[in-house]
Amino acid sequence: MDKSYKKQLRAQFLEKKPLMGVLTILNKVDNKLYIAESMNLTALSNKIQFILNSGQFDHKILQEDWNRLEKDNFVFENAVVIPLEENKMIDYKKQILKARNDLKEELSKTIHLY
Repeated sequence: MDKSYKKQLRAQFLEKKPLMGVLTILNKVDNKLYIAESMNLTALSNKIQFILNSGQFDHKILQEDWNRLEKDNFVFENAVVIPLEENKMIDYKKQILKARNDLKEELSKTIHLY
């Protein structure tokens, strides 16, 4: 890989903004939903999948279901994405927590939550 290509890839990486918001994990067999929030949804999704695959996830019921049903019976989805607004002072953590709480309240009426 030549230096100019590496430099171009590095610049693209630095310009890329992470997705912020709320992640849901749907257990398709039992119709249960796990909800989590993050300033970086891609990293959170990768982290949770890695920890579930290693059998070390904090939420024991979700971990047991993952072990019993396996990966193909779960759907990871970015349920709420908070857009990044340039040149504005915004408390994104506060917005993400509000979005998570609103989503939990709305979905708890129709689906079983972990």
